[in-house]
Amino acid sequence: MQNLDGVALVGARVLRSDGRLEPASIEIEDGRIARVVEGAEATAGRIRYDLAGRIVAPGMIDTHVHGRLGHHVMSATRASVDVIGRALLAHGTTSFVAATATVEYGRLLGAVTGLAGLVGPVEAGAELLGIHLEGPFLSPVRRGVHPLAHLVAPTPERLDALLEAAGAALRICTLAPELDGASEAIKRLVAAGVRVAAGHTDASYARTAEAVAEGVTRATHLFNGMPPVHHRKPGPVPALLADPRVRVELVADGVHVAPELVGVLLRAPDLRGRVMFVSDGTDVAGLADGPHRRWEGTPVVIRGGAATTLAGAVAGGTGTVLDGVRLAVDQGVPVEVALAAGSHVPADSLGLTDRGRIAPGQWADLLVLTETLDIETTILHGVVRREES
Repeated sequence: MQNLDGVALVGARVLRSDGRLEPASIEIEDGRIARVVEGAEATAGRIRYDLAGRIVAPGMIDTHVHGRLGHHVMSATRASVDVIGRALLAHGTTSFVAATATVEYGRLLGAVTGLAGLVGPVEAGAELLGIHLEGPFLSPVRRGVHPLAHLVAPTPERLDALLEAAGAALRICTLAPELDGASEAIKRLVAAGVRVAAGHTDASYARTAEAVAEGVTRATHLFNGMPPVHHRKPGPVPALLADPRVRVELVADGVHVAPELVGVLLRAPDLRGRVMFVSDGTDVAGLADGPHRRWEGTPVVIRGGAATTLAGAVAGGTGTVLDGVRLAVDQGVPVEVALAAGSHVPADSLGLTDRGRIAPGQWADLLVLTETLDIETTILHGVVRREES
C-alpha cells in the first residue's frame, strides 16, 4: 500500500465534477483531494505521477448490494461485511449500501441492528455507507424471490421499530406505493432522512406519480419487479422516468435489462444525471459456474456468470457497477456519461458531499482506468489499494 499524500497525479483525462472528461492534475492531501488543476500543472514540490493519458474516475458507489463470494449482508457480521467490501473494491467499487432481504420482521430488525453497528470503513475494502431495506414492504404480485409469507404492510408500529433499530444507518427503503399505509409511510421515512424508492410494485402510473409527490425519489432496479410498459396501461416505469426528481437504479449486466435499453436510457439527454448503475449482487456473485445454494437455501445455477433459479428465473445480480459502465459504453454511451452513472449519480441520490466526484474536499477514492475501462490502480482515501502490474 502506498499513501499518496503530497502527490500530484498528472497527465490523465479526469472525470470532472461537471461531467467533462478533460486533462487535469489531481493533488492529494490527508486522504482527500486537495486541488484539481487544468492540464498538467501541479504545485511546486509535489511528487508527480504521470498517468500517460489514462482515465481517472471517482470510485464506483453501489447502492444495492446483498452479498458476494458466498457471504450475505443478512448475517450482519464483521467477517461477512469485510469479505463483501474487499471483493467489491477489487472491482472498482469504493463505497456500498447493504441491501437486506425479506425475512420474518423480528429477524429483519435483528439484522438491521447488526448492520447499523458495522457502518463505516472496511479493512482494505469498500466502505459500508448504510442500509438499503429491500423488503418486506413489497407487492405480493411483483415480489420476485422475496417470500410471500414475510411480506407485510408498512404500519406505523413497524416503521417505529425499523427506525429505532437502524438509526441513521437506514439510507434507502424500497416500498410498493400501492400498499395500505404507503402514503403515510413515505412521509414518515422522508421526515426521518430516508430515501424512499418505489420498487417491487404493481402500482398504476397515477399512483406512482402520487407517491413521487409524497416523497419517493428513487426507483429500485427499474423494470425488474415491475409490470411491463403497455401503451394503454403504462404502469410505474414511465411515471418514474417522467419526473426529474426521481433517480433510477439499473442492473446493467445484460441479463436484468437488455443492453440496447440501457443504451437508449443513458443516451437520452433528459435522463443523464438520473440513471445509476447497481449490481444487486447476491451471495453467489463471484462464484464459479455450477450449482450453488443461496444464503436462505434457494438452489441456483450459475452459467456464464449469470445466476438463475432451477426454474430459470433470474436470481439476483452477479456483476458489478463497473461492468454496467462498460456495457453502456459498448452501447454507444459516452464514457463520461457511463462513469457518472456509477459515481456522480449514486452519490447525488444519497445526498453525499464527501465522495462520488473529483473535486477539492472529496475523499480521494479514485480509479485509474485504461481506454478499455480496465482497472490499473484503485485508490481508497488516498492510499493505493490495488495496482495491476
